[in-house]
Amino acid sequence: MTDHQQAIALYDDRPFFETALRHGVRNAFITRAKIEAINAEAPKGLVQIAEAFGSKYLRPEIETARKRIVNLASLYLLETSQGDLDIAAKLIRDNTFLTLSRGGSGLLKALFAMPEYALLGREQKGRVEEFLEVWSLKEKPQEYRNLLAHRQANALEIEAGLWFGRQMDLTQTELQEEDAEAGAVIRTGLLKMLLDEPDLPIENQVEFASILADLRKKLKSKKKSIFTDLQDDKIGRELLAANAVPIKFHDLCAQILGEIAMRDLTLIQDAKNSLDRLVFELKERYYICAHELEDTSEYDALVSKEWAKLTKGKTDVDSLMTLFLCIAAGATPKTSIPEKTAKSMVKKIREQGLQVDETISWIKNTAPHEKQEGLLEDWVRFVEEANIYLLDDWDTNYSGALRFLREHCHVVKAEAKSK
Repeated sequence: MTDHQQAIALYDDRPFFETALRHGVRNAFITRAKIEAINAEAPKGLVQIAEAFGSKYLRPEIETARKRIVNLASLYLLETSQGDLDIAAKLIRDNTFLTLSRGGSGLLKALFAMPEYALLGREQKGRVEEFLEVWSLKEKPQEYRNLLAHRQANALEIEAGLWFGRQMDLTQTELQEEDAEAGAVIRTGLLKMLLDEPDLPIENQVEFASILADLRKKLKSKKKSIFTDLQDDKIGRELLAANAVPIKFHDLCAQILGEIAMRDLTLIQDAKNSLDRLVFELKERYYICAHELEDTSEYDALVSKEWAKLTKGKTDVDSLMTLFLCIAAGATPKTSIPEKTAKSMVKKIREQGLQVDETISWIKNTAPHEKQEGLLEDWVRFVEEANIYLLDDWDTNYSGALRFLREHCHVVKAEAKSK
């Protein structure tokens, strides 16, 4: 078969089974007796398929079954022959029509079994029958090939993720329980290779932030390093070879190294990005054993020095609302205030108003990124209720305002003077 004929076969709008059958008859591969055998065998297959997906007694179901069986046979012929009509015609000659359609069904079942996502957890799949019901009606071979390529890439990424996991002493069970993304595990393994520290711990966000801080220093240095030329594909592949990464993973890893160079290192190098912002932007791209911290004070101190300095490690709502109120009132920011200061603040607020946006801006610029949404919600709720009491002109002796602040802020009551 010529290349021209093969090209026509691949772009023919008719089902590939029909194209191959016509070609076989025309070139004497397929006899009249074979066509009669197909005609005799087809109704049996139609009934079986109609019964599997609907009812064998309804005419529309039989018509749909005809499309399914032809599509399945076409898929098998096209994938097995790679579009070569001579090979496809001989396959029709040497096999029953039902065998060809079962071959197509087998290809779809194998496709269904492949991973839908590049996750290391146990994938929750639907029913194979539902998958076959949809895909046996698809007439464009490229749709199958696109999905096949996508799922093959997922399978390779998962295999690579498990390999990198083993290099980091992470078992398959651990990764499955964490529902880890294969790409994140690979990226973490590659980062350790780049830093030449295979035992570097990344147990939590504190350790991840420390790594980013050290990496930022390395990137600022004028000394030539692997990071300088990482966008060069050759440099990346030399790194993979030096660390005995299996050849079959090299293309995938080279692509991820390119992403690290273009995106991650660019973010880290940009001085405008705070350490906290970097952790927020990058943590989902890497495998960190524990995303949530029980005690956030160490992390807060590392990523936001001003936040740590003003909060002094306090995380309770009363202390934080006191701090936010001080900022909004233009007072010295503190997490607790004496009653006398509270009264002076109320007086100032009634004269000059409460600068709510000042606090919002401060939270957005200073608070650890993961806490910002919750803090902003707390502050908005606080302000809505505070306005009722703090701006109440009828409360001339400030008793209602101070009572509100004692309940919602950290106000230290003045000690009674001893007689």
